[in-house]
Amino acid sequence: MTKTLISAAISIALLATGQALLKYGLMRAGGVNFGGGELLKGFRTIVTTPTIILGFLCYGASSLLWLDVLSKLDISLAFPLVSLTYVITLFVGGLFFNEVITLTRVLGVLVIIGGVALVARS
Repeated sequence: MTKTLISAAISIALLATGQALLKYGLMRAGGVNFGGGELLKGFRTIVTTPTIILGFLCYGASSLLWLDVLSKLDISLAFPLVSLTYVITLFVGGLFFNEVITLTRVLGVLVIIGGVALVARS
């Protein structure tokens, strides 16, 4: 079980890292717009921005690890662990993207942590 929880933790960390890399890549590329005939331009931005590609690779690695987790844990126990990604990305947003971490967001994250703790005890 410990090895499985380590796999889950790494998968969750890769998911949060992928999200941060996508955000960073989109910021550097000036964002993407898939409306108004900009589909090809948006796609070109995605496939030519290294940090966006790296973000997708993190998602892929996370998914592969997650398959191992799902094969060993009940889905009703495993999937709530993914919500810890919200906790990580709150702090990533504040530390790396200068996002404002409001009291409401902190309280929301505390509720998530409490929920995960309750599910884990079952």
